[in-house]
Amino acid sequence: MTAPPRWLGGLAFATYAAAALGAGNLYPFSTFEMYGSTSLDSASRIVVRDGDAVREIERFSRWRCEVPPSADPRVCLAHWPFFHMEAVDRAAIARVRAGAEAGAEAGAEARSVEVVRRIWRFAGGSAPTVEDCVLARCEAAP
Repeated sequence: MTAPPRWLGGLAFATYAAAALGAGNLYPFSTFEMYGSTSLDSASRIVVRDGDAVREIERFSRWRCEVPPSADPRVCLAHWPFFHMEAVDRAAIARVRAGAEAGAEAGAEARSVEVVRRIWRFAGGSAPTVEDCVLARCEAAP
């Protein structure tokens, strides 16, 4: 059996590309616009501000908050727009709530912290600017 001509692969790719552009996001053809149309001039993440330090939520296991924090980006409308990943935000807030709902008091090791959405803005080639939106004031312990 002989191998197919080399140009056949190129023809197949060109046909697929033309179908994807014509069909938009009709399966199995896609232009993958979710990656190309997202402007990445900002980023955000829900973290803990402990004085001047910023730490990951996972560093703490026991929580007591005045008001439960929310992963909803609309809480930070004054800082909108910013890029966020809903699944990551929900997981961070779920960890805080699980530590509070477990009935565990923050205890003697607790310290006052703020759960914040940290937002980085990237403008041109300069260093990013940082903004914090406070989601909750809490006591947290490792």
